[in-house]
Amino acid sequence: MTLRPRGAIWGANWLQFFPPRQIVWRTVRLPINNLPPSLEGLRVLHISDLHFRKWYSRAWTLLLEKIASNPPDLILITGDYVDSKRNPYPALPLARKFLNGLRAREGIFGIVGNHDDYAVAYELRDTPVTFIDGKRILANVRQTPVELIGLPGGLRFDLEAALIRSSPPRDQAVPRIVLSHYPDHLRYSRGLKPDLFLAGHTHGGQVCLPGGIPIIKHDALPRGLTHGIHHVDGTWLVVSRGLGSTGLPIRVFCPPEVIEMELTAGLYANDGTSSRLSA
Repeated sequence: MTLRPRGAIWGANWLQFFPPRQIVWRTVRLPINNLPPSLEGLRVLHISDLHFRKWYSRAWTLLLEKIASNPPDLILITGDYVDSKRNPYPALPLARKFLNGLRAREGIFGIVGNHDDYAVAYELRDTPVTFIDGKRILANVRQTPVELIGLPGGLRFDLEAALIRSSPPRDQAVPRIVLSHYPDHLRYSRGLKPDLFLAGHTHGGQVCLPGGIPIIKHDALPRGLTHGIHHVDGTWLVVSRGLGSTGLPIRVFCPPEVIEMELTAGLYANDGTSSRLSA
């Protein structure tokens, strides 16, 4: 579905300028091996790349209203709350306004992105978001443990092998979700064997050819993994196009989106869409 302010005159959804005028709400059902029965139907909303500047869009208000009308179990945010790397402070009130409007039944967790620094997370500490950069936590979700690992994302090279090595062996009875700003960090964290690997950063290309084919992918993964949902090396890789834009304040054939995942017990049926990453 697409969220649109009522009474406005819209151009085609393929062309948008910042701030966003239309937001796509994408829903997908993902089978998870050994999913505990108590987590059947768990709803996880993935939000990424807000890139707040100085303007607030009615589309963001509509998004918050939709979330509040039927809150997901978890909201997970993969960074870039503000756009300006030099001076994030003018945009922080808008980021705070948006984050304070989020509602989730079991918690809201996030990491920073490359347009943020860790001071941004500090400034947003009074919002409902629990920042887990460089941390591993066990969240109590429906009275069931869910493992969340936040990869540091202020700089691409903040990810250290020590963080990956320090994570305990995978408990197959506990779902493991990794939050990363960068999709290609999946290459370096395959040993974690997560059920879900959520990322942003690419904006889906932001300016794309018809069909959503990115001209510039901003990532080392294959072009086909720049956005969307993919089964890679036994993990669900979920790369959001994000909500904002950077550089040119424009999106072409790449509308902003949020992704809602409903988790269900089951094995992934390999229909030829599964991928493998080279080292």
